[in-house]
Amino acid sequence: MKAVFFNIPASGHVNPSLALVAELVRRGETIIYYGTENFRAKIEATGATFRPYAQLTDTYFEDNDLDGSNPTLTSRRMMEQTRRTLPELIAATRAESPDYLLYDSMCPWGVLVARVLGVPSVTSLALLLFSPAMLIRSSGMVKVASMMLKNLPNLRAFMQTSNAIAREHNIPPLSFTEFFFAPADLTISYTMPPIQPEAETLGKGVAFVGPSIAPRPDNSGFPFEQLKGKQVIYVSLGTVINNNPAFFQACIQAFAGTPYTIIMSIGESVSFASLGTIPPNFIVRPFNPQLEILQRTTLFITHAGMNSVHEGLYYDVPLLLVPQTQEQNFVAQSVQALGAGIVLKDQSAGALRHSAERILNDPSYHAKAAGLGKILRAGGGAPRAAELVLAMVQEKKRSQAELILRG
Repeated sequence: MKAVFFNIPASGHVNPSLALVAELVRRGETIIYYGTENFRAKIEATGATFRPYAQLTDTYFEDNDLDGSNPTLTSRRMMEQTRRTLPELIAATRAESPDYLLYDSMCPWGVLVARVLGVPSVTSLALLLFSPAMLIRSSGMVKVASMMLKNLPNLRAFMQTSNAIAREHNIPPLSFTEFFFAPADLTISYTMPPIQPEAETLGKGVAFVGPSIAPRPDNSGFPFEQLKGKQVIYVSLGTVINNNPAFFQACIQAFAGTPYTIIMSIGESVSFASLGTIPPNFIVRPFNPQLEILQRTTLFITHAGMNSVHEGLYYDVPLLLVPQTQEQNFVAQSVQALGAGIVLKDQSAGALRHSAERILNDPSYHAKAAGLGKILRAGGGAPRAAELVLAMVQEKKRSQAELILRG
């Protein structure tokens, strides 16, 4: 069978999907994967056929000042982009005549192409799923109402564009909630119920398979020999909101001269000069091979992005969590409630050192992380996800055939 996959230009959304795509290809599926050029090599490594977007670039989010801190602005801008690009994507997909579509949970053009063509659909969910009721319970009605009121112009613009698209293509409009958690016949979630709040309320259409961890090509020349026999602390603020030299400076102040080996991924925005003298027990690079490092890590200091949290827990690593956005704060609070980490509220050097050593010196944090890691690994990952996808598509085809025979 043939499928088309639509994603957005963000590592946190592309990376979780790659193992599933590779598994589908291994089972004989033909996958056409739409992305931007930075992801071409990763996508082609799965065996999928890469297709570049004509109107979307690698720097789309940066160019539009979308860093995840304002969800309503993100929804508005992406819905406007959807209106511009949807006609050509519908035409291109219709020409391929796919048996099913896959799309990221924050890819509005994916779900709308599926609505227009009426083919079976699968959501790739790289986030925690929060219903409006969950948001109110976690943040409080007053805070949620205040946020909505403050961002009313963005919400109105989003709905105006969504309604215009619906009229132009004769389909139901996409709601604000659906923008973040695109509906489909099947949703593949890369987490497991202990981490997903209120998982039991989400219904049978959401399948929890755990993270799909797949090897990533690494030619960076990381000095793994320097980690032998060392207690390693890995520090990363992810790939989006990582321009925070003050935080990295605090890490240097906190851990310089300690017996720990500190690995820091500082991204491309932070200069080495801004950090001052790098202590001998530090390895500081723009990017590092995270999966390989986590397998040698004692503590992970992370921004609490979904991928990073799941990758840390997958390898039984406890977490010191430094969330940068509201969504990351939800993830961080969930991990802390499960006993596998601590949310860092004070980012001073003293607080960093104290919290890190609290985790390192209390075996319960590692035990809780290892317990969650066992659950995540038991989710079945990409093989189970592929089985569920193919079973759903076959069931849809059988149902359609029966309807035709009855008609």
